[in-house]
Amino acid sequence: MFNERLKNYRESKNLLKREFAGALDVSESYYNMIENGKRNPSKSFIEKLVCESNMPEEYWIYGIEKNDYINVREDLKCVRKAVEQIMDLGLVKDVDKLFNGNYPEGTLEELLIAALKADIEYLLEKKKINKED
Repeated sequence: MFNERLKNYRESKNLLKREFAGALDVSESYYNMIENGKRNPSKSFIEKLVCESNMPEEYWIYGIEKNDYINVREDLKCVRKAVEQIMDLGLVKDVDKLFNGNYPEGTLEELLIAALKADIEYLLEKKKINKED
């Protein structure tokens, strides 16, 4: 269970609850409720825990060990999440304006920008269609 993984991790670092709560930038009472299983962690808490521990979200939420993580991780998860956040913030309205740099033909930059542009265009269109439904 999540709270057991959290407690075991904290104890493995020889931290008191208040110390670990401080490292995660949450109140000690909130941390206590989570570690005692009285409250579910927020998305923000999970994100802080992932950053603090350098362990994947899948470990914390589902108990998937690091060795098994490679087989279950969603492909391009971080890129997809970043693009979705950019879209949610309304930072991308015109993809052509976003990628207006001139990259030398045949370079890594050109390839990556073309792929990212295509995926952002797809996700924007998908979002637009889903809103219409």
